[in-house]
Amino acid sequence: MSTQKIKNLVRKFNNSIEMNKEYQAYSDFKEGMNKGMDIARYTFEENAEKFTTPDYDTDLAIKVKRLQEDFNNLLDGIVLPKKPNCSEERLSGIYSGFEKSKKVFGDFMQEAFLLEN
Repeated sequence: MSTQKIKNLVRKFNNSIEMNKEYQAYSDFKEGMNKGMDIARYTFEENAEKFTTPDYDTDLAIKVKRLQEDFNNLLDGIVLPKKPNCSEERLSGIYSGFEKSKKVFGDFMQEAFLLEN
């Protein structure tokens, strides 16, 4: 996949994440969710080429499922230590943001591949 297509995919995923964030994050939990979604966005951006490798002989549904599993594994591998200025609520929110990002990613990939085909 060309560099431009990868950049477009990253930009579109960033937009998807931004549309799903909490804009009235007045609690540690909601701020944590937004932070978790940002971490997921940066993780995707850093690994975008892994998610754009063509797999022509695979059914679209199987391809999306594999990509979803790869993304989930990346996020599940992130371990955040509790920092002195990070409350339990915020930490819990970050992990909830990861979960929300996984769903956003799945929806995004299905839409991206449908538009591509």
